[in-house]
Amino acid sequence: MAFNLKGLTVAEMLAQRVMPRLDGGRLGEEEYFKEALKLVGAGVGGFILFGGEFWEVRGYLAKLQAKAKIPLLIASDMERGAGQQLKGATVFPCQMAVAAATDVVSRDGIGLVSEMLDDVASEARWAGVHAVLGPVLDVNSNPENPIICTRAFSDEPQKVTALGEQYVAGLQESRIPVMACAKHYPGHGEATLDSHTVLPVVDKDRDSLEEEDMLPFRRAVMKGVEMVMTAHLKVPELDPDYPASLSVRITRNYLRNRAGFQGLVLTDALDMGALTGHYTPMEAARLAIKAGADILLHPPDPLSYLAGLKELAARKDVTKDDVMASAGRLQRAKEKYCHPVKATESAIHARMNDGAATADAIAQRALTLVKAGGAFPALADVKGGVAHIVLEGDGDMMAGRVLRSVLSARHKRLTNLFVTKADADKLRDEAVKRAKKATLVIISVFSKVRAGKGISGLSPELLELGRQIIKANPRTVAVSFGSPYVLRQFMDAEYVVAAYDPSEAMQQAACRAFMGEIVFMGNLPVRI
Repeated sequence: MAFNLKGLTVAEMLAQRVMPRLDGGRLGEEEYFKEALKLVGAGVGGFILFGGEFWEVRGYLAKLQAKAKIPLLIASDMERGAGQQLKGATVFPCQMAVAAATDVVSRDGIGLVSEMLDDVASEARWAGVHAVLGPVLDVNSNPENPIICTRAFSDEPQKVTALGEQYVAGLQESRIPVMACAKHYPGHGEATLDSHTVLPVVDKDRDSLEEEDMLPFRRAVMKGVEMVMTAHLKVPELDPDYPASLSVRITRNYLRNRAGFQGLVLTDALDMGALTGHYTPMEAARLAIKAGADILLHPPDPLSYLAGLKELAARKDVTKDDVMASAGRLQRAKEKYCHPVKATESAIHARMNDGAATADAIAQRALTLVKAGGAFPALADVKGGVAHIVLEGDGDMMAGRVLRSVLSARHKRLTNLFVTKADADKLRDEAVKRAKKATLVIISVFSKVRAGKGISGLSPELLELGRQIIKANPRTVAVSFGSPYVLRQFMDAEYVVAAYDPSEAMQQAACRAFMGEIVFMGNLPVRI
């Protein structure tokens, strides 16, 4: 398809910079699909995709592309693979688990990571996605960070840098290349607040920022990363007035000029509380454009937003000089990536099976024995009763489903007790009673890192219950299928295990390790 973004009007070029939300699970609804078509007709440059079923989304994205005069750029948060968003695709372990499974010095495990990234890229492109919004290059230097945590590789800048380079190359140089996106520039790891709700402030001196937080991004740029996402963060040492996503000093001076980045800059989602609490949509749009953002991500009320951008163009608040360079960058990216890739359904299914095996292998390598009071007590050798107590921090009644069912099937005297924040008080006595009677206790912690939650760990009620269980029976295995920092509260347990995320692959790996079928191979990539 021949197209020329530089031949558009200023208003049309601005529309090409807009990337609204697209809910994959709703594309089968007639009215919702019509709304998406209306946005395509209005000239948006693409969509950020959330959710849906792989095969269904694949078909509907092809239909949207067929209606677009200019190819649509489809992006998606697939930090853990296409399966993070699309049912039926492969879910891989989180970045911190990948870091635990690899040694960047000896290169041990790097081959598996390369296989994983090739699978991620292929599945994304087969679905119709051109840009994977990852890797996360934040250095998780704050253990209390509520929104980064296990999404990061490590709290060590050098490890984040090395694995970030691996992810960029693995995605963009795969058999079916996909754009990688380094995020969240200039670094979200030190933040104490979640930018989905409020504007965090990162107070670090300039040297620390450049040597620690910004280092992985500079190296990703040198590696040829195609996209960089700017963060809704106030970083006074770099710009005392504006958040990074709206800052000329940070985007143009640091990222473009000093780091030499020539690819696409996109803002973090424009409907996040960090911005909406301080700027109107059009104020944020004008500032982001002036700062040098090429893509305006996830704006509120997209049709109204497009109308507002037309007004900015009509009033000359945004001029041709502000949009021409960006149009050229978008043109190059779309010409390179925005074309369909062919594959038979059988070939895709076969690759997905291979991807699942790779996910399992990484999960097994990632499991980390943080503390052991002796030889690990394989359940196959435990003759007495085993009390498996799940502490679940998000109200997800399906959390640990695989773990619970497999362990109870494989040990006849194992019982499960599922405890949420809501029923921690009610089940406290029962949990402590079971712990006292058991030969061995397993505490499995499930707590998601998600937008708006405010913490990456457990609530005080569940933390206290965990401590009481361990006090009742120190012969406890405490395992976190999420933030490893939670384990700081459970170090009185005889055995402490970091499992990093709640994926089925990680739960299956934990079952095998608990039965004594595999050894713990992971290395903790953060200090706890």
